[in-house]
Amino acid sequence: MYFLAVGTQFGFDRLVKAVDDVLEKQQIQEKIFAQIGPGNYIPQQMDYVISLEKEAFDLKLNSCDAIISHAGIGNISLALTFGKPLLVMPRLKRYGEAVNDHQVGTARKFEELGHILAAYSELELVDKLAVLKTFIPKKRVAQPEKVARRIKEYLDSLK
Repeated sequence: MYFLAVGTQFGFDRLVKAVDDVLEKQQIQEKIFAQIGPGNYIPQQMDYVISLEKEAFDLKLNSCDAIISHAGIGNISLALTFGKPLLVMPRLKRYGEAVNDHQVGTARKFEELGHILAAYSELELVDKLAVLKTFIPKKRVAQPEKVARRIKEYLDSLK
């Protein structure tokens, strides 16, 4: 089972509909359970809820084979913590899904590092879903010293 999680503050109708369309066309065989947030699109091809309490959300994360999500750092971190393959589609400003395109940069960086898969359009979603089944995310190794050094360099540049 794949877990589609788009957050609880905003819906992400473009992603929910794209996944629903893939299921309707039988382009993947996996069952999908969705947490769709307060969007307008109602899925026809998958079981869904608007929101899940943390305990129920964590149970879905533990039991799923892979996660599909927006490219928010919270869901990326959760997928890495739980060791789950993750496919993201960034929310985009031009569709009114975000105030800017920061999720595109987040998705690109984590994809470049081999931690996630990313689809930047509905068309890419089908191909990436096919890869998701066998995708093994690279483990993320915390590097607090590197982060501290970069912060120090930035602060020094302000002097």
